[in-house]
Amino acid sequence: MNTFLFLFLLAFAATKYCCSAQIFYGLNFGINQHSCPPLEHYVDEFKHIKAYTNRVRSYTTGVCNQGALALKASQTVGMNIYLGMWVDTPQTFESEFNALKGIVQSGASLSNVDAIIVGSEVVYRKEADATTLAGYIKRVRDLVHPHGVKVTTSEVYYDFSPPIVEAVDLLMMNAFPYWEGVSIEQAGATLFKHYDSVVSVAQGKPVKISETGWPSRGGNFGASVPSPQNQRSYVKQVLCEARKRGVDVIYFSAADENYKSGVESSFGIMDPQYKLKAPITMQDLSQPC
Repeated sequence: MNTFLFLFLLAFAATKYCCSAQIFYGLNFGINQHSCPPLEHYVDEFKHIKAYTNRVRSYTTGVCNQGALALKASQTVGMNIYLGMWVDTPQTFESEFNALKGIVQSGASLSNVDAIIVGSEVVYRKEADATTLAGYIKRVRDLVHPHGVKVTTSEVYYDFSPPIVEAVDLLMMNAFPYWEGVSIEQAGATLFKHYDSVVSVAQGKPVKISETGWPSRGGNFGASVPSPQNQRSYVKQVLCEARKRGVDVIYFSAADENYKSGVESSFGIMDPQYKLKAPITMQDLSQPC
C-alpha cells in the first residue's frame, strides 16, 4: 500500500469514528440497583455507548457507589458525564449529597463533569416542592461551584417555577410525547413545542432536553403506539429537529433495561447486548433528515 492511500484510509477511519461518536449530544443509561455492577461494567458499557456519543448521564451518586464508579469509567473511556443525584426524600438527598461530597473530597478530577443534576422529576412526583428543591440545588452549588462544575435539575417541562429557574445554572427538561398519548406523526413537533415553552421561562439560561424517547414494544398509551418502526421514526424526528435548531438532547436511553417491567424496559436504541435495534440504522442516526 502506498503512503498516500494509507494516509487517506487513516483519515477516513478517523473521520468516521469522530462523526459516529457525535450522533447524540448524550445518552442516558441505567443500572440494576439490585445487582450493583463493578467498575468494569461501566467501562464496557461506555465503550459501546461511545459509538454514538461522547457523553452519558447517570441518576444516582450513592446507590451502588454509582457516582464514583461512573465518573472513573467515563474518564477511563474519555467521555463527558452528567452526574445525577436521586432525590425522593430529605434522607435520600443527604445520602446522595454525602456521596457527592466524598467524590469531591477524594480529589478526583471533575474536569469532564458537565453538571450535577440534583434530582429527576422531583417536583412532578411531588417528592419536594420547588422551594425545597431549590435549597438542595444551592447546597450542591456551594459544594461544586468552587471546582468549576455547574448544577441543575431535570424536571418535566411544565414544572419550572421561578425558585428552580433562579437556582440552576441551566435548565434540563424531560418530555415524552409517548406518555402524553400523542401519535407518532405529531411526536417530534410536540417535543419541541414543549422545549420552546421552557425557553420562554428560562430567564435567558441555557435549556437542554435531558430525557425523551419512544419504546419499541409494550402497550399503547392513547394514540401512542410502541413499535420498532415508531421508535425509529421518533429518534429520527428528534435528531433532525435538534440538529436544525442546535438543541442539545440527552436521549433516553442507551440500551434496553430488561430488569424493568413492561414498556419501561424497551426505550433503548440498543438491545441489552449493545446491538443497535432494527430497523434503526447508523444511516438513520447520522442522516436523520
